[in-house]
Amino acid sequence: MNSNMVPATGTNLAVDSSTFSNYLQSLGLPTENIIASSEQRQVVAQNLPAFISSIPEAERAQSRYLSKFLGATAIGLFDAALNYIWNEVVISLRKKSVIYGVELFFDAAVGGKNREFYKSEDDLAGLKDSVLLDTSRKLELISDIVYRKLDFILTMRNEVAASHPNVENIGGFELLGWLETCVKDVLQDPLSDSAIRIKSIVENIKAAIAPVDAASVSRFSQEIKNLSLPHANNLLISLFGIFVSPATSQVLRKNISLLAPAVFSSASDAARTRIGIIIDGYRTNFDQDKLARGSEFLDIVGGRRYETLSARIVALDLLAERLMDAHVGRDNFYNEPPVMREVLSYFASTSDIPSDIFPKLARVVIYCRIGRGLNYCQGVSPGGRPLYDQFFALLDDHGVAQVIICLFRPEINSKLKNPICQSHLAAILTVLESVALAPRLKQAVGFLIGDIANAYRANENPNFRELTTPFITWG
Repeated sequence: MNSNMVPATGTNLAVDSSTFSNYLQSLGLPTENIIASSEQRQVVAQNLPAFISSIPEAERAQSRYLSKFLGATAIGLFDAALNYIWNEVVISLRKKSVIYGVELFFDAAVGGKNREFYKSEDDLAGLKDSVLLDTSRKLELISDIVYRKLDFILTMRNEVAASHPNVENIGGFELLGWLETCVKDVLQDPLSDSAIRIKSIVENIKAAIAPVDAASVSRFSQEIKNLSLPHANNLLISLFGIFVSPATSQVLRKNISLLAPAVFSSASDAARTRIGIIIDGYRTNFDQDKLARGSEFLDIVGGRRYETLSARIVALDLLAERLMDAHVGRDNFYNEPPVMREVLSYFASTSDIPSDIFPKLARVVIYCRIGRGLNYCQGVSPGGRPLYDQFFALLDDHGVAQVIICLFRPEINSKLKNPICQSHLAAILTVLESVALAPRLKQAVGFLIGDIANAYRANENPNFRELTTPFITWG
């Protein structure tokens, strides 16, 4: 061994750069804003050893990116050094997404028709760094604070690092700060237990070869409440995707049907609405198999009201027609309830009902609830009666006013002279009086209840018209 060899220090690496600059100049190459000044390299050289020594030795021995980082800073190529550390951040986030589950990750990262092109770990390279970063935040693979730090570093990497042409300079302390953030907050930060649990849930559901028992469903429903909203949202979207896939087995689809309601109730409205939009995409693309399974999924979780507006208008219009056909057809007492249950599955309040279809739907429901005026079951389907009353109980003031307007339509008004139909009208109005909030609207409903025999011509009464003026424009 040469006895004259001595260990190099960081200071030795931060020597004057005039030799390198002269070399560039001799080749006719630019020398301005190419390498960091000796002072800035000295800053890194003096502080970097302490930081590197804080990294565990075993981890340090595998950190090739640090060797490249140190080499670039020694020469003075700070922009290249930042690029090396950022590339390692991207690799780390991709590894975390694999641990979390690439299918789950892609469900959150990619939407629309492009989703089908992202299937394996190799496809992660197709995501932009900004998308990788944003999805990692949404899925809590990194915290919001770390996301903000990394987003800034990504901006700097794009604006002043070697990935793009630039004339800006990076300071030594800046570079060291970015290095510390990337190493401590990303490269040395393990995946959260919650994120790992999501992958485990999906893998266990897929691996099951028999339907999940009731005890397991109950336990799952309790545990799912402890998931954060982003994880619940992503799990819902993933289960939906598996459910509608043609490759999904019947056992797997059955298990999802047992577990999905709990996930659906824990997810956000945005995630539920996204499923409705996806289903509408199936409808637009004439993908009848996925459309049927998607609709089945919404039935299972009670989410029909999350269909898109256009889809709900069409569906409720058809259901209104079916309900009327059932009412005037044979065995109407038995045929009305199933249709009305489907109607109710599309909304939880008046605001969920598209305004374009509400008047027609209200007319049909009133028509069925008032009945035929017969003695047998008082002319109303026994199974349909509580469902119709449920409809009225969901209404807001605007809905109550719309129902009052419907009473004076010829096809309904003509029935209100029948004493049996009048008794049913009184029952409807009692429900409406209980849900109305505006004092004058409650008074108007009370006015009708107080003179039920003449309710059919209340629109001719000046007092009634005055009470309802804020809500109804009389012709």
